Amino acid sequence: MRSFYLLLFLVLASRAEAQEVSALAIGDSLYAVGNYSKAIAHYEQIANKNEQVYLKLARAHQAKGTLDDALTNYKLAATGTDEVIAMNEYGKLLITKRQFKEADSVFSALISVYDTNPDFYYQRGRANENRPREISGKESDSILKQKIAKMHKPLEDYEKAVALDSTHQKALAQVATSYLKRKDYPVVERLAFKALESYPTNVEIISTLAQSYYYKGWNEEGIEWFEKLLALGQDTQFIREKLGNLYYKKRKYEKSVEQYLGALKFSPEDWYLHATLAKLYNHTADLKSAETHGLFAVLYKDLPLDEEYYTLARTYEMKKDWKNAMKYVNRSLEEKPENKNAEYTKAIIADNYYEDRRAVLKLYEDFIKKYEKGEYAKYDPVLRLAQERRDKLNEEIFMAEGEEE
Repeated sequence: MRSFYLLLFLVLASRAEAQEVSALAIGDSLYAVGNYSKAIAHYEQIANKNEQVYLKLARAHQAKGTLDDALTNYKLAATGTDEVIAMNEYGKLLITKRQFKEADSVFSALISVYDTNPDFYYQRGRANENRPREISGKESDSILKQKIAKMHKPLEDYEKAVALDSTHQKALAQVATSYLKRKDYPVVERLAFKALESYPTNVEIISTLAQSYYYKGWNEEGIEWFEKLLALGQDTQFIREKLGNLYYKKRKYEKSVEQYLGALKFSPEDWYLHATLAKLYNHTADLKSAETHGLFAVLYKDLPLDEEYYTLARTYEMKKDWKNAMKYVNRSLEEKPENKNAEYTKAIIADNYYEDRRAVLKLYEDFIKKYEKGEYAKYDPVLRLAQERRDKLNEEIFMAEGEEE
């Protein structure tokens, strides 16, 4: 009889084990095809869960998006033979959940044992980059300094990761970005080219390099690298605007228009893009398009609108639509009376629009009187043009009055 019960126990145990193995295998299959909820249900059927099962549950919950359950299972998984794997994934998930202090603790613990693993330093850098500093204004200077000293500095961790693995792309990108913020462009470029040696299509690195050239004023190089981003499928408003501005600086107005139109696809009601396009179309003499975008800029922008009105006035001036040109230059001066360019433009428009020559003359005289005593007045080409036109008008008026007599 004793042998019978022993045999029965072994049979039942074998069946239970087989059921658990089956549940695990089915769960793995379901996880592999992305059916995470059903995979979780099969993993949960396993009565005697070990760390491996908890790790599978954690990954399935993370993939499904139930992150709190994922964190719970990662904690349970981080106690067995897969402890390092579980802790690594647990720490990364803590960063995703913005639990930066806890993530710092996890990766610091890993580093204390595996101090030559570059990615652990990189992840700890991520954890601390946006971590709020718990510092009270009531604390003494000495306590404050101690707390700051204990904080892990993200840049130091990123640089340590690069020192351990010179091809660690994400760490290289973070270090390069840090130096970009400091405007240390030579270091940015050295790091970027180092990263591109092992991964030539790293778009994050290419973007950092393009920005470095942009901000230091190397227009040709900036164009080259922003164009590479577009060629790699990285089409964003930021890239289009930067490229548009670079082409504008090179006076390649058609190419600049193309980029700003590309930027407009991402933000059709962006007044700045419309205003910029209006100015560019003035340069290319496409006055109909300039008018359209100028009006859109006025429509979408909040006050003040002096620049947008002025651009429209210039568009109508070039179209020789003097009535609208005067309308918008006056609006520009109403918004901003101290606008030298608009004041001079108003005199020019009036010169073509008004029949009363003395009224036109007064505008030139008022302009000259206002600016002729400026520090650099004798070098001012606009002032010189106004003076020449004033003299010419005086002559014309004198001659016309003489004929009348």
